[in-house]
Amino acid sequence: MFELVDLLRWQSELSHVFNTAPVWSSAVYFTVFVTLTALCLPGAGALMLVGAGCMGWGLCLVLSISASTLGAWLTMLAARHLLRERIKTRFEKQFAQFSALLQTHEVKTFLSLRLAPVVPFAVFNLLAGLSQVRSSTFLWTSFLGMLPGTWVYVNAGQQLGQIRNLSDVFSLEVLCSLALLAFLPWLFKLRPFMATHL
Repeated sequence: MFELVDLLRWQSELSHVFNTAPVWSSAVYFTVFVTLTALCLPGAGALMLVGAGCMGWGLCLVLSISASTLGAWLTMLAARHLLRERIKTRFEKQFAQFSALLQTHEVKTFLSLRLAPVVPFAVFNLLAGLSQVRSSTFLWTSFLGMLPGTWVYVNAGQQLGQIRNLSDVFSLEVLCSLALLAFLPWLFKLRPFMATHL
C-alpha cells in the first residue's frame, strides 16, 4: 500500500522528468498504464495519482482513460482467442450468470458493471472475452463506464500535486478530493441481485 508521502515524492521527482521531456514521458506513462491493465496488475490508481500531479488534469485524464480502455480490450481479446478454455473453466459459474444478464441488456449491463465496482476490473474483462460482445461495444462502454472513476483519481492526483507544505493537505480542495477518492467504491451501487450473483 502506497503512503501519501511516497506519492508526493514521486510526483515531485517525476514532474522534473515530464517538464524536460513531455512527449517521451507521456508515451512511457501510456505504455506502462496499458501494460498494467492488460496484464491485470495493480498500480493503475497510484499511476494516475502521480501522473496528474506531473502532467496536469487534462492530459492525464485523456492518457489514463485511453490506456485503461485499450488495456481492458487487450485482456478481453486474450481471453477470447488465447485463454478461452482455461478462463471458461475457472469462471464457469460467473460466466453463466454474466451471460444471462447480457442476453437481455447487453449495453446496460456493460455500462452498469463498469460504473459499479461489483465485479473486479480484471474479472469483468475476462468474462467479456468469453461473451459474444463486439469489440466496438466493449470499447465505447468501457470508455464511458470507466470515465467517472478515472476522473476521480486524476482529480485527486492534481490536488495532491498542489501540496507544497503540510498545511496544504488540509485545504478544502485536497480534503474533498481525497474524500471522494475514499468513497469511490460506494458511489455507484447495483441491485443486490447483481452483487449477489456476480
